[in-house]
Amino acid sequence: MKKPLALFIICFTLCLIAFATWQLFKGNLEAAFMPLPFLLIIYFFLKSSDRQD
Repeated sequence: MKKPLALFIICFTLCLIAFATWQLFKGNLEAAFMPLPFLLIIYFFLKSSDRQD
């Protein structure tokens, strides 16, 4: 995996987790679980790129 892509994925994932944590502290459970589909997409993308290397 290229370094800029890896940095983007790390930053994007950290932003999603930070957003979900912030929403949980505010008590907004529905918004806290909204990033889960994005995290699954990132997971499947990383798993598929593992097989190609």
